[in-house]
Amino acid sequence: MKKIIWTITAVLSLMMDTTASFADRYTIHTSGLNSSVYVNMLYFANLVNRYATDFTLITLSSEGGPTNMISVNDGKASFGTTTAESVKAAYEGSGDFLGKPQKRIRHVASFGFSLMFIYTNPDSPIQQISQLKGKNIVYGGGTGSALLGRQILEVYGLTNDVRAERGDTEKARAALVRKEIDAVFTIARLPVPAYTDLINKNALKLLPIEPDKIKALQKESPLYTEVDIRDFYPKYHTSTKAVGLPGPLVTRDDMSDEVVYQMLKIVYSRMDELQKMNDGFKGDSAGTGLRGLAIPLHSGSERFFKEHGIIK
Repeated sequence: MKKIIWTITAVLSLMMDTTASFADRYTIHTSGLNSSVYVNMLYFANLVNRYATDFTLITLSSEGGPTNMISVNDGKASFGTTTAESVKAAYEGSGDFLGKPQKRIRHVASFGFSLMFIYTNPDSPIQQISQLKGKNIVYGGGTGSALLGRQILEVYGLTNDVRAERGDTEKARAALVRKEIDAVFTIARLPVPAYTDLINKNALKLLPIEPDKIKALQKESPLYTEVDIRDFYPKYHTSTKAVGLPGPLVTRDDMSDEVVYQMLKIVYSRMDELQKMNDGFKGDSAGTGLRGLAIPLHSGSERFFKEHGIIK
């Protein structure tokens, strides 16, 4: 997998270098090299760079969503991706950002959808999240998984009754197979080929979130969307309720209006090309760009969405 991603990175980087050698360059901070969001945004940047004449986007791996919000706010990254809930927490100064509001971040547009996976071994006696009391769990991937994972445990009243730590998702899955831990909580941007493989092989058991707990999460934040994992992975043997979040791309308040406007104009006018390149943008359009809007809209985005009748 790493070899494939590095190959994609190299190819797309070469394509970027031949498009605008002297253009202004802007970075997009995403997540780890093995993440879907990193690969998705490689394709995103490649599309923009093929048509932009005076700027270039460079996709970079990072520690993940919440860290990206700080990098954008501090001017260390031009753009950053995360889940809508992490964006909201960052701007408000709540959750992991308690007392440290990132007031300079602005919504550009939402792309893709992130789904929370909570799972254990197929032969585990654990059938429900409530049975994780006293168990060992790992929040896989970026800090967004820990943020949402803790919120889920809180609505179950388990915050202080599990042994939880952050870790690499692949290592966490290996530890799960060795039965060193009991469950993995991880949020990932769709599509996720690794989970397609695991589900097709019946190699994991997904734990559902009960309807009343989903309502409790939505009461805390209406940004959460109730989904059935079978809608995304039809080969899974049973209906399994979960929550997902839109994936906003954010920038800083002083980012060039023209760059943001032109970027959105390119992407949305050629969304069919992007969707053919990568399934992560399936269903995206200018009409979905304001999903998960929880912070002020960037002025370049406002110009674009007004022109297209999305906002007045």
